[in-house]
Amino acid sequence: MSALFVTLPGAAVELTFTPARADADAALVHDWMNRPHVVPWWQLDKPLPAIRDYLAGLTHLAPWVVSADGVPFGYVETYRVQDDPLAAYYPARADDVGFHLLAGPLSMLGTGVPRLMGRAVLAYLLGRGARAVCEPDVRNGRMLAYCARLGLTTLGEADLPDKRAAVLACTRAEFDARWPGDRAAVAASMDPMVAGSGTPGQPGSRSHAAGEAS
Repeated sequence: MSALFVTLPGAAVELTFTPARADADAALVHDWMNRPHVVPWWQLDKPLPAIRDYLAGLTHLAPWVVSADGVPFGYVETYRVQDDPLAAYYPARADDVGFHLLAGPLSMLGTGVPRLMGRAVLAYLLGRGARAVCEPDVRNGRMLAYCARLGLTTLGEADLPDKRAAVLACTRAEFDARWPGDRAAVAASMDPMVAGSGTPGQPGSRSHAAGEAS
């Protein structure tokens, strides 16, 4: 899997998406997963060996560490919805693609950089599927507002095994109207974020319940 380097239209910050590695990145992801603003939603406030095992055990979810001008700040998982248990909880389409994400350092919130991360994730996913989906906890007001600013709208709510979720979505046409040029910028900047298949994640069977956008 290759890294993605992208500067979106109107942005001065270069984002780098690097495949997360179980050994090299576990300590960083462990730190973020244990931050108070992340814990309630991801529920991965576990010891370092458990986070290493979590990253090593991902199958259909493709994990990424995101940096802004070389400084790591975000964690993203991308996947194809049909490979995930989420598909059973709403009227999923064959070409739906999904994501989870978080900004680790609290100092990054409100800077606008996490929104650039979200735009880049959607631009990547919507180059591979016609609709991008996420499913934050209905109590996660920060994430709901974040997704609304990105242009996602509600498909309804769903009772997942560990939460009541708001199922949110954005189509390719909606995204292009809101963020013109973003998909072209990502496409021009990258080798595929997921090697070989051209899909957002690899087939597998890990439960969706652990992942929560923040």
